[in-house]
Amino acid sequence: MKLVAFAWIAFACVLGGCAESSTEPGLAASLPKPPPEDDDLFAMVPAEADLVLWADLGILRSSPWTRDSFAKMASDESSDSLEQMRDLDRVVFAKVPFLRDGATILIAQGKPERERMSRVFAAGGSVEKSTYRGAEMLVRGEEALAFVGKRTAISGLTVAVRTAIDCNIGVSRAIDNESWFQRMRRQLANAKAEVPPVAALYVKLQPATRQALKDEMGEGEFLEEFAARIDLGSDLDAVALGNVRTEQQARDFAARLAERVRDARTRPIVAAFGFGSVLDAMRFTAKDTTVEAALHISQKQRAEIVDRMAIVADTMASVRKNKSPNNSDKHDPQDTKNRNEEKR
Repeated sequence: MKLVAFAWIAFACVLGGCAESSTEPGLAASLPKPPPEDDDLFAMVPAEADLVLWADLGILRSSPWTRDSFAKMASDESSDSLEQMRDLDRVVFAKVPFLRDGATILIAQGKPERERMSRVFAAGGSVEKSTYRGAEMLVRGEEALAFVGKRTAISGLTVAVRTAIDCNIGVSRAIDNESWFQRMRRQLANAKAEVPPVAALYVKLQPATRQALKDEMGEGEFLEEFAARIDLGSDLDAVALGNVRTEQQARDFAARLAERVRDARTRPIVAAFGFGSVLDAMRFTAKDTTVEAALHISQKQRAEIVDRMAIVADTMASVRKNKSPNNSDKHDPQDTKNRNEEKR
């Protein structure tokens, strides 16, 4: 859920995006496509993206797993940006580092309140209105907010927003045509095809990312591609897939991950929060050059975890209260008498 929240905050704050792609030979005369359909937001993500997060906000707002959190965020009267979540159905957040480090873009679809979004965007500085390939754009410095058709909004660097619009009409290449992305989408779909996911993540690891994983976690130096999906029905199901270079690496990686989970199972905090049964249900398998991790959490387990976390939170709050300076100055007369008798 943190990734979904981060993607929304990125949109609300209008983060940067990706570079403007040059027109490929033979594509300039492509016929314009209509505004993206519900399942076609990927057609607006530049091909150079190496991280793509897709989320169905409609399901997140209604699922018993997440609706309370979303309702609480959306009811924050001090934040216009959070209130906009009510108007959106799906979002795609993408990282496109070929433009600059940390460059991102976000595409949102639903019933965007243009006036409210425009007001939030304009609050950050002077805004100029323009159009690009028929899309309405607000430009503020290097950043832009664009409306494509009636249901789609894009935020990011101006050059990134223009590139996304180019992708939509077929002038620039989109991520849905990239072989690694198609492969990971297909593998995720095969892993659990009976229901649509509430969120899906696709990552093409760069050398620096693999090295960082190795340095911080001692794993991941052979990981080439990663994908994960979360399904929220009455229960929660999650599947993660990692592609490595050889079958031996896949088998070794799956074995090490399983061993790490077994080690974590013995930690006191795992028992305190009731995560033991959750870790017991995790499964790691290797097939060809792919490592798969599967997790299932039932409604009953969720209720038990929530109850345990509430108890732990109350206990920690009580400990902090007892250690507060205000309480340290208050002495029980009987405690003072007992300490004096002990000294004597």
